[in-house]
Amino acid sequence: MEYIFDFLSLLGAIGLFLYGMKLMSEGLQKITGNKLRAVLNLMASSRFKAISGGFLIAAIVQASSVVSVITVSFVNSGMLSLSESIGVIMGANIGATLKIWLISAFGLNTGMGIIALPLIGLAFPLLFSKNNLRKCWGEVGIGIALLFAGIDFLNFLFLNFHHYSFIITTLIDFSGNGFGTIILFFCLSLIITALIRSSSAVIVLAIVMCSNKYLSFEIGAAIILGANIGTTVTANIAALAANVFGKRTALSNTLINITGVILVFAFFKIFLNVTDFITESIQGNHPLSEYIAMPLGLAVFHTLFNITNTIILAGFIPLIAKLTESIIPTKSKADEAYTLKYIGSQFSSSELTFLEAKKEIVSYSRRGRKIFSLIPEMLIEKDEKKFAGLFEKVKIQEDMMDRVEEEINKYLNQIYQGELSEKGLKKVKSIQRMAKELENIGDSTFHMAKSLNRKKKENISFTDEQRENLKKMYDLLYKAFDVLIENLENDYDKVSINKAQLLELRIDKLRNDMMKEHFEMAASPEYDNKSGVIYADLISASEKMADHIYNIHEAISGLK
Repeated sequence: MEYIFDFLSLLGAIGLFLYGMKLMSEGLQKITGNKLRAVLNLMASSRFKAISGGFLIAAIVQASSVVSVITVSFVNSGMLSLSESIGVIMGANIGATLKIWLISAFGLNTGMGIIALPLIGLAFPLLFSKNNLRKCWGEVGIGIALLFAGIDFLNFLFLNFHHYSFIITTLIDFSGNGFGTIILFFCLSLIITALIRSSSAVIVLAIVMCSNKYLSFEIGAAIILGANIGTTVTANIAALAANVFGKRTALSNTLINITGVILVFAFFKIFLNVTDFITESIQGNHPLSEYIAMPLGLAVFHTLFNITNTIILAGFIPLIAKLTESIIPTKSKADEAYTLKYIGSQFSSSELTFLEAKKEIVSYSRRGRKIFSLIPEMLIEKDEKKFAGLFEKVKIQEDMMDRVEEEINKYLNQIYQGELSEKGLKKVKSIQRMAKELENIGDSTFHMAKSLNRKKKENISFTDEQRENLKKMYDLLYKAFDVLIENLENDYDKVSINKAQLLELRIDKLRNDMMKEHFEMAASPEYDNKSGVIYADLISASEKMADHIYNIHEAISGLK
């Protein structure tokens, strides 16, 4: 019975720590979301900036998954190459070590557990504030308090476990000096990290156990190495549902850490001695022999591992990129067409997920223009086989657009389940409206294709004037698409819809002129009524498409 109580107490302490980390990280993301995007926008110019940007963002929010999400988005958009994204990941690995320094310096101090309740007392009223910024700071404060309270509980539990815990005693006896034991704990750490999806929890456990004399420093170092690979295994599992770019980004992180671990194990004694020297220079104690220095020593080891790894591998980033591309080759265009390009991974991170959805909408609008470009070709195509091929393409592409709209909405509905600011919710609703309007554009295009297919099957001909008028209409729609894509690619806060308004007016005027002319010609006995019906149907579908395009501009304008 005591063992069950010990186990549940340990789970509770870890859970408190993880929940504190989650609250703190999500609060910081909400506070700094827009600023983080601005930082990442500047990263594409050099490898050094990519590493620096990844470090800065991971240091601020202490959540590497955030960096993964936004990095995948930038790779897919062409704003960040795969090589540059690897630099971002390297920087993020270094930035994420800062929380271990925080824990080592303050977290194991019992006084930090004492201030947890007063800190919650200060932060809790902020949760009820109408000001969104103060509310987010309240989450950060409570997150920090719970984080340190969880560590304080862990420390307390391990201080008392030795009185009666057979499991801990076995661990102490088993953690000898053999290299085989080091590899065993490395493997256990890797597996446990992959299972619980938190390298922070595993590393904190290692720090607490080493500081309480349960494990040697060498074992603690091995656990940290295992956690570094284990957390990338989790990312790769999540990326199974992602696109090819997401898979490559996740895989590159795994390859980086595996290479680093191999290098460290090859020179393990040297690496430990360097860590011991640095820690002794900072604290005055030796982590290899003094338990009091082990928490700081493990923080030094963790940071040294990632910095050394980055320095050594930074020159091989192009090679790593080529390796990931060879392991995960690009799918065929037909296969890629059925998948989202920018979203679909499980790396969700509240406010920053908007960037993924925004990029997907740009891609979706380009798909809409591509499918529409087949209509003018169908209008002039005389060869029956080629015409049938164009019609089939429209049909397939329209089905793809339906699927994309479903996937975007599925993704946005998942975001709804998390906590978003009022502005974040407004963004999600606007993206949903844009996705629906783009799906309607696909429907309008397919409607035009069916009208032209009926014209072809019934051997109906248009007059030169009718074809010329439709060509004018399609040219205006092309311009409307170009303006739409340009606005979607820009910062929504700076978008002007004046061009879109002028084009909408020009399309409405042309539609009115064409319909007026159509009705006038319909009164003539020479006028082909069958061609007139299809002609009017194409005009109507074109005008509806223009309305859908303008509705997207209104959704953009509503975010300003």
